[in-house]
Amino acid sequence: MRESMTIAGTTYELATNAYTPIAYKEQFGKDYFQDLFSMVNSQAILDKLDQLEEGEELKADQIDVSILSDFDMTFFHRIFWVFAKSANPRVKPFMDFFMEMEEFPVQEVAPVLMSMLNQGMSTRKKQITQRKRARKSSQ
Repeated sequence: MRESMTIAGTTYELATNAYTPIAYKEQFGKDYFQDLFSMVNSQAILDKLDQLEEGEELKADQIDVSILSDFDMTFFHRIFWVFAKSANPRVKPFMDFFMEMEEFPVQEVAPVLMSMLNQGMSTRKKQITQRKRARKSSQ
């Protein structure tokens, strides 16, 4: 799956493919799926982000500190970078990539990344097409 996302005037190409978990493990030394499932368990922060109106920012006083106990604040950074790496293997190294970004609006980025994660995790049954000609049975 491929998506484009513009942040502060710069368009980023993002993709998920078979290379994505490999790039994640190679770069961060962590298992992609374990981190993903840990993040899904931190659904409360995502629910808070979903409740925001367009243009509204999540303020520190709106967050119950207890929901942050298991939330990894750099998860979306790691996923964003690995999706960019999956789209373009020549993307800059993680630190350089983010040093050039003026902002990283999690409230805009998270829904796109979560959609891509959901689509990447779903399984699809391939449609079986019928043969155009039926075989004649031997009599």
